[in-house]
Amino acid sequence: MQAPELCYVNIGLDDFDALRYGCTTHLATYILNELLKSFGNNILLLDYPNLVRLNPSIPWKTRGNGAIAIRLGVPCEYISDLQILMQMLEDLVERYIDIFLNEFDVRTSDFEPGLVIARHPLPTDLVWLYKKALTDIVVLDQNFVSKLVRWGFTISQRYGKRGIIGATAAIMWMYRDCDYTFELLTYRSKKMYGKRRCIDEESVKVFDSLTKEESFNNYDYKERRVLIIPRGPDPILYGVRGESPDGVKKALNIIRVCEPVAAWTVFRSNQATDDHAVYRVVRELNPYKTCRIRGIITSKPVIVRGGTIIVKIFDSTSDILLAFFKPAQLFNIASSLEIGDYVEVQGHVKLWNNLQVVHVEKIVVLNASRAYKCKAPKCPRCGNKMVKKGFGKGYKCESCNTVVFNPVLECMKVIRNVNIALSLPPPHSQKHLVKPIERYGREKYAYKYEMLPVVNATKVLEPLEFL
Repeated sequence: MQAPELCYVNIGLDDFDALRYGCTTHLATYILNELLKSFGNNILLLDYPNLVRLNPSIPWKTRGNGAIAIRLGVPCEYISDLQILMQMLEDLVERYIDIFLNEFDVRTSDFEPGLVIARHPLPTDLVWLYKKALTDIVVLDQNFVSKLVRWGFTISQRYGKRGIIGATAAIMWMYRDCDYTFELLTYRSKKMYGKRRCIDEESVKVFDSLTKEESFNNYDYKERRVLIIPRGPDPILYGVRGESPDGVKKALNIIRVCEPVAAWTVFRSNQATDDHAVYRVVRELNPYKTCRIRGIITSKPVIVRGGTIIVKIFDSTSDILLAFFKPAQLFNIASSLEIGDYVEVQGHVKLWNNLQVVHVEKIVVLNASRAYKCKAPKCPRCGNKMVKKGFGKGYKCESCNTVVFNPVLECMKVIRNVNIALSLPPPHSQKHLVKPIERYGREKYAYKYEMLPVVNATKVLEPLEFL
């Protein structure tokens, strides 16, 4: 029998993790497995489901600001009318939400989900959207919605709120030839929701040791802390990140858990890639933009309330404040900065009482300024040690009241203990998009799209306990 001709369709989802025990990746896992039940082996994946992290600075973001794109090859007869597929997806989403509402009463007030569909090939007029949603603010208005419809997107009538921006941006990630990683997410049995996750710590160390070149951020040995366990009340049991699907799947046979794994899915993602770090000059910065800037430190480090260190940086266009937060590594680097240091920082812009401040994720000191320690001069009249009276006020002798301006000082060069290597927070404090040290040199580009069975990317192990 001749195989049916396949047509390609992209499904975008965002903002469904506003459900207290819900999660957009969990919903995507449910949808994929339900579609597999409906269509059987007639559907294939063009790519692993995409988990696309967007701007971490947006104030109304959900937990990880992650959107999902599912790229399917489906017999053309099944999607001749995208409204029929949209109806099917809306019904699945409705069932998913109803189950959570009925069992857990979990809907939050800020629930702005988005569900969109687009045929392949995607419109090139919209290539800009992913990068914009990753690094800046995209406004949802009627003009934006009208353009999506004109470009061939089908927008859910039931789930067409703010999340359609993230859902569409996730779909458009396909046209961004950038670095990528993979993540295996395992899901809990619903009877375990709200309970402490039960994972064997030693097995996580074993997995980390065996997959050192294939995975990252599994365990923080300095803090003696497992990094693969989420802290929130979501359905994820653990998540393992790495460089290949086969590499992260090894966790299923190595990491020991003492509670049921109800399902798992492997996602391809922009996590841990620094794709959000866009070179800008200070004059271009606005609230909630992400950035990577170079400039000269123009103020001494100051510790403000809460223990945050603030310094000012200047480039050829303007200046702006930098904020360094604990834990120690970035904090220590910031405290050792001197006026004149030439640095590169990466972060995102926030507002502090209408003042723009860059929250720093990474820093590298490109050139450390020279520092000197000078002895106070002796009084030319009586020979006693003079005292500096303040900037521009000279030195005064406390014995005979002689004042001297611009005296010749005896100065010695100070050897500064400045780390000129790249510095970033410890693994447990790194945000989703930040590239960890061990990923430098592992970057991958030009992903090769090829059809794969749905069961290669996801599997529900306990259907009665998954949802």
